[in-house]
Amino acid sequence: MRGLLISFASILSLVCVSACEQVEPRQGALHLPEGDAIEGARHFVSLGCVGCHKVVGAELPDPVEEGPVRVLLGSKTGRTMSYNQLVTSIVNPSHRLSTRYRKDKVSLEGQSLMTSYNDVLTVTQLTDLVAFLQAHYVKAERPGYKYPVYEYKSDSESETDDS
Repeated sequence: MRGLLISFASILSLVCVSACEQVEPRQGALHLPEGDAIEGARHFVSLGCVGCHKVVGAELPDPVEEGPVRVLLGSKTGRTMSYNQLVTSIVNPSHRLSTRYRKDKVSLEGQSLMTSYNDVLTVTQLTDLVAFLQAHYVKAERPGYKYPVYEYKSDSESETDDS
């Protein structure tokens, strides 16, 4: 019986130790070298991205062949795309599909119709593309708009109001 307990304790210890050594594969920030936006524009054209994408504010040539839909990239809104969001959109386009377009125009069975460039792009090309795209996501200024100021009562103020 004692041998069985020792074996059980040994196995349990190994399981605990092996669980502690596992590293979460998606932790921390992504740190890539800085890209060149001008080179990114060139890659955008040479890789054929212009066939399916249009970039707000970018002067790009017309595509040789258009895809099923021209997905608009870049914007001047209150929300911009972060560096990590842009990298993810390029290397894993199915991660988050645009809701601005009909699903059958941008996906098939939940997978993006965007061509995978993961085995074609160099890291330099990727960072250049991201630098180019990020320059076209501009946070819009809203002159004259005043954000409301909310004041919250402290716990002690709330208690006196309840009495």
